[in-house]
Amino acid sequence: MSHLLIPDLEEKAFLRLNELAAAHGRSAEAEARAILEEALRLQHASGWAGVDEIYDRLAVSGRAFGDSTDLLREDRDR
Repeated sequence: MSHLLIPDLEEKAFLRLNELAAAHGRSAEAEARAILEEALRLQHASGWAGVDEIYDRLAVSGRAFGDSTDLLREDRDR
């Protein structure tokens, strides 16, 4: 298991962490772990969120999305 030390954490952040931990019935360490894991999971998942949003918006408009492979080959063969 890995350990993380966060030097110079602002007092306000530490107090808020303890408040959240108490509200969720866990230790400050467990709360910090949950926050980090969720933030990293969301960051990874949201990398394509903007692309997915545009795709969904265009799909609703009735546009068809084909494979660009044929277009790339055609352009390359010119």
